[in-house]
Amino acid sequence: MFHKTRKKLSYLYATFYFLLFSLFIIVLYFSLVKLMENQQIKELESFYLKQEHDFFEYVDDNKKILSYDPNRNYFYYIYTKNNSFVHGDESYKGLKTLLEDRFINDNPAEDVVHHVEWEEQHFLLLKKPISYNDEVVGFIFVGKSTTSQQHFFQKVSQLLVLLTCISTILIWLLSYYMAGRAMIPIQWSFDKQKKFVSDASHELRTPLSIFYSSLDILELEESHNLSSLGKELIVDLKDEATLMKELMDNLLFLARHDQLQSPMHKEVIQLSTLLKKTSTKFQKIMPSEIQFCTQIEDNIELLGDTTKIQELLYILLDNAISYSSDGKISLTLSTDHHIVKIAVADNGIGIPENDLSLVFERFYRSDTARQRNGTGLGLAIAKAIVEQHSGKIYVSSKIGKGSTFTIEFPARTR
Repeated sequence: MFHKTRKKLSYLYATFYFLLFSLFIIVLYFSLVKLMENQQIKELESFYLKQEHDFFEYVDDNKKILSYDPNRNYFYYIYTKNNSFVHGDESYKGLKTLLEDRFINDNPAEDVVHHVEWEEQHFLLLKKPISYNDEVVGFIFVGKSTTSQQHFFQKVSQLLVLLTCISTILIWLLSYYMAGRAMIPIQWSFDKQKKFVSDASHELRTPLSIFYSSLDILELEESHNLSSLGKELIVDLKDEATLMKELMDNLLFLARHDQLQSPMHKEVIQLSTLLKKTSTKFQKIMPSEIQFCTQIEDNIELLGDTTKIQELLYILLDNAISYSSDGKISLTLSTDHHIVKIAVADNGIGIPENDLSLVFERFYRSDTARQRNGTGLGLAIAKAIVEQHSGKIYVSSKIGKGSTFTIEFPARTR
């Protein structure tokens, strides 16, 4: 139990850290990208202001000059509003044709920022209008290569992902260690409590047996000297002694289960036959107001302890009877994808939703359950038996509509 809790806490802390750190990394990454882009746009704006006058210098010139320099940091292309090329400086041959194909027909009066990828190169492009006397007379493409920045951010993103994974693993290991340290006193206290329950249950069985035997002797030898009240008291004491012995046996079973010392005699159980026999027994003691029906598949087997499986069925059926004054109780057995399913359903008083997660806790009893006899250990024992057989037990319920207890066992492999 503590090992599972320790792992759950470690996974919880690691997952929380991973999500929080990932969110931080994502925000940081895109903030840096946006900051870099804004800085580059400002640089292009400044370059645009320097080159804007070239339009008026070359617009009337019949020579359309396009100079080329591969070492130039910035490139630009100037056009009239009719998309006629005027002048430009380029750093990458062929890029002008690409830009004309993609963006030449855009509205010349708009300011537009484009990200362009071409021949494994990345470019940031700024398209701005050129005005004269408040009239748009042309436009200019200003751009620069951002390939090195793209490669840099790709490597940074890979590094950040790697750091996130490594740090998450380290956090998980640290969380696992710290959770283990924190649980040492809790586990020590819990083990001490389990030992006390086990020892007390074991030691109390003997005086209870002596007490019950003494009552038998008293009832047998002094029956003629006892009044009717005395005889009634002896019967009541024997009933209480029986209940206490049953409680001690249940506590001892749970204590042994906690310490993984509960003995089991595993054999191949003809589960279909066992459920049919059990249902026949309960049919005889079922109140006439309750309709009992079964749906049991044939030839289903289970590897387990027959006595404990029978006790499990008794607990669930007895529980269903206790909380159903009338109505219907059903017992079903089926197989589904290598899973053996047993379900006990009733349409009794139901279980409050807040109590569903607690019904298998020891001594836990809801307000409705407190009005009935019982120790609050039955469902805890049922869960322990299911766990001993590597199974799972679930409950679903609605107030006033009844409850369904479902058990899943791994099917026996032949």
